[in-house]
Amino acid sequence: MKSDHTPEVKAREHWRRLAFISDLHLGPDAPLTTARFLQWLQADARQADALFILGDLFEAWIGDDLLDADPPDVHHKVCAALTSFATTDRFLGVMHGNRDFLLGSGFVRHTHAQLLADPSVLCFAGERIVLTHGDALCTADIDYQLWRARCRDPAWQRRVLAQPLDARRQQAAALREQSRAAQSHMETWSDSDPVEASRWLSQAASPWMIHGHTHRPRDHWEGGRLRQVLSDWNLDAPLGSFAYRAQVLWLYRDSGTVTVHRQQLV
Repeated sequence: MKSDHTPEVKAREHWRRLAFISDLHLGPDAPLTTARFLQWLQADARQADALFILGDLFEAWIGDDLLDADPPDVHHKVCAALTSFATTDRFLGVMHGNRDFLLGSGFVRHTHAQLLADPSVLCFAGERIVLTHGDALCTADIDYQLWRARCRDPAWQRRVLAQPLDARRQQAAALREQSRAAQSHMETWSDSDPVEASRWLSQAASPWMIHGHTHRPRDHWEGGRLRQVLSDWNLDAPLGSFAYRAQVLWLYRDSGTVTVHRQQLV
């Protein structure tokens, strides 16, 4: 969190039910996860007044011109479903993750989503809730933080997007292979730094944070502050395995109080 002022998202008056998800990693290599998300988006998700996707909706997003490619693929299906969800009565907020940081204005026009700053503060039912993907909190992973600074640089992104679509596909495939190698040693993954998270909360004058990225869903209570880590979605993992899961975090407002519920989709 670099600025003294964190951008705010103010809940609309009619919002009563909010849904939060992250780390779905949708794409052609995740057909079961993608199918379940599309099913959920067309059914239970319609109960939400607002849906917040806190990063890594896609396994890879190589540029908004992906939506101009022919023939259409799974990215087109997901974006069409998001467009159907995001009506005048429902809000769709999407945050960049470490896989889909190239989501841009073309994606916004196509889906009617609002791209959220990372971090943002959600003002809902008298609460100030810090929303972030979570990767910037993994401060112990120096190599990743250097990469993050590089790939979020607008000049670097312009150079990448100037390359042909096929070249970007090959680069994304290479990055996925590197990621799979790292995932085979999950115990070495850097987790969120609770001290850094506490600093962010102090700076935002907030007692509550929601984030993803680490694939370690849990509620952390630290000094009267709550940090809720979202689940990843991975229904392409072996049935019954530790990795086979999908969750939605719901916030319900009723008479000025907020109730929290984790919905298990499997």
